Amino acid sequence: MQKQFQYFFLNGISYFIKNNMKYILLSLSVVLLFSCSSQKETISDFSSSEPTQEKKLILALWDSLTAGYGVEESSNYPSQFWAMLEAEWYNYTLINAGVSGDTSNNLLDRADLYLEKNPDIVILVIGGNDGLRGLPTSEMKENIEEIISMYTQDGSKVVLWGMDIPLNLGLDYRSDFRQVYTDIAQENKEIYFLPFFLEGVAGKASLNLADKIHPTAEGYTLISQNLMKFLEQEDIIQK
Repeated sequence: MQKQFQYFFLNGISYFIKNNMKYILLSLSVVLLFSCSSQKETISDFSSSEPTQEKKLILALWDSLTAGYGVEESSNYPSQFWAMLEAEWYNYTLINAGVSGDTSNNLLDRADLYLEKNPDIVILVIGGNDGLRGLPTSEMKENIEEIISMYTQDGSKVVLWGMDIPLNLGLDYRSDFRQVYTDIAQENKEIYFLPFFLEGVAGKASLNLADKIHPTAEGYTLISQNLMKFLEQEDIIQK
């Protein structure tokens, strides 16, 4: 009797999977999407164990691309970038304050939490989730400008890193989305601007996870190198 039950049970499961595969795959996709968007905060404070003079602070703000979704903590861009700073004897500590799923509005709500840390440099890359959710670009612009104002008034150097989105929501929305970053950079001369976070990484299968959204460890290496080169060229970091 037990063997007959196991036989019919297993065959029933097999029949269900075979006839509902597309729904199962859809459900898995939804689960994966929301796992990427869950509010999981990654607060990592990197500092050298070597006793040196007082270190300056770099604050990395954004969503899952800063938090490092899908890779080891040591492989996300803040970790790799800080390792590059250490290798070149730059006297900085770095806080990775990435939160997966963050929109510009989410970040605005919590941005003041880090003001008391008095960061010398703020790396701000926000808006990707606004774009993927089709949120109003005018609201995104206002949020980003308020975050920028919050930190520049406190004496921080702000580096705004732009983003892009797929054409899912149409060419007009994508164009408006891109223009937000350009307009902010032109209207806020006190900030530094890097046009595209995924420069050299987007669209390259070997540098992205299977979701084609989040970089691999190798992708984050290139992103970190891009950031290092920019900060040195603009004389934003000093030894």
